[in-house]
Amino acid sequence: MLRTSGRSAIVLLAALALVVAACGGDGDGDGDGGQAGEDGAVGDETTTEGGGTTSSTSPSTEAEASDAGDGQVDGDADDDTTADAGSGGDAGDAAGSTDDTDRPGDDAEPEPVDWLTFARGLTFVSLTGLQSGSAADALAAVDGDPATYGVTDDESTVEFVYELPAMTTLDRLAVPNILDRPGNDTALRFLTVEGSSEGPDAGWQVLADAELELHDDEGQLTELAVQTVTPIRWLRLTMRGGILVEPGDEGRTIVRFSELIGNGTQEPITEPADFAGRWEFDLTERPDFDGEPLEIGQTGAAITGCWGDVTFTGSVNGAIARATGRDAVRDRPAAFIFVADVDDGSITALVSENGGFFKPYVTTDNAEIGGCLEEAAPTPRVCATSAYVNFDVDSAAIRPESLAVLRDLYQLLVAEGSPSVAIVGHTSTEGDADHNLDLSRRRAEAIVDDLVGRGFDRTAITADGRGETEPLVSPDDTETAREINRRVDIVCV
Repeated sequence: MLRTSGRSAIVLLAALALVVAACGGDGDGDGDGGQAGEDGAVGDETTTEGGGTTSSTSPSTEAEASDAGDGQVDGDADDDTTADAGSGGDAGDAAGSTDDTDRPGDDAEPEPVDWLTFARGLTFVSLTGLQSGSAADALAAVDGDPATYGVTDDESTVEFVYELPAMTTLDRLAVPNILDRPGNDTALRFLTVEGSSEGPDAGWQVLADAELELHDDEGQLTELAVQTVTPIRWLRLTMRGGILVEPGDEGRTIVRFSELIGNGTQEPITEPADFAGRWEFDLTERPDFDGEPLEIGQTGAAITGCWGDVTFTGSVNGAIARATGRDAVRDRPAAFIFVADVDDGSITALVSENGGFFKPYVTTDNAEIGGCLEEAAPTPRVCATSAYVNFDVDSAAIRPESLAVLRDLYQLLVAEGSPSVAIVGHTSTEGDADHNLDLSRRRAEAIVDDLVGRGFDRTAITADGRGETEPLVSPDDTETAREINRRVDIVCV
């Protein structure tokens, strides 16, 4: 559980290596994970009490989508509509990642990039209204997982505020799995989504204001009526009320929510942000306890670092760094996702140890904290590590923010001088396994082509793909976990 603490929350996803992750759902992507999308045949429109429209959908199978892209939703953008939610395949960052949502033979459109996840650089700022709980509850509303969780009670009003890494224009908002449960549980009734370009305390404009209605089945999705389409850097969610509250259960009914999906466009950050430094690294839910030292060294888009007994390497794509490593004492893996605020230089993170759940951490400035690296941060190595690269949605086209990663990858490979190198692509487990296997190979080939174009000997480098068969974090049911699994391994002989 997270608490409202400083702006320097570090999102860490663990496992040593430079990871070339593709922007998209399952597939090497640096970001955009497969979010619930519109799938299935749309039938007759019926008017709902809220004045919106509900699209009656025939029972259709979920879309086996891979990398999701910037797609538009068919239908009236002014109405709240319900449709079947498709499951995305390997997705990538919207501005630079790709989620292959289209499989050969599928009728579904590729899923758009969901910018409202921690893996895309959306960080927690503050919350109000919770009698108990913390920032973890806020992050659960934007974790890329459509599973529901208890967020509040039926008589409380809760506000979550987040910051986006760059100016973002949202033209589609949706909520999956609005479901009732047995007992004193029900789904959220009222949701207001606001955005600001000025700061977390001013300039709020209503993007959508919805009264939600229950879905008939799991896997459905309600499209919110977007009232304002404008560039924003801060997002505020206000939640209140339950849909079905039994008489006598007022104030005692748990209100559940799944997640908010947000699609549109985001200004790309093409140069790697600065992640170098030394801090005290604390669990967000226990900031008063002394944390272990975190130290990161950076060369261009490559990072090397340590946290206690864990050493790690990773790649920087714009304002997001993904890294993997290992605890030398306990002999177990770790994975990290770090997000840098390009305006004030603060860092936030999520960390997974031994393949477990990701936990939020914060960095605290501490002049007395000792370093954990034995010497000044060494030049990052590249052989036997992983790298993260962003790709266009459902594509092997490399995004501009990842060109620095490939530039540094080329320079490091040349410096290490290995006679033979293999680039091995990996995806997350979303979507069809055969499609993910093909996607991982195509993206590895794209990286090889880029390196050869920079001067690397084509006879000394090969491309291969393993698809979803070798995840670093399992299960990868959140976008944070999927982002760690979307990577390329650098194998040198």
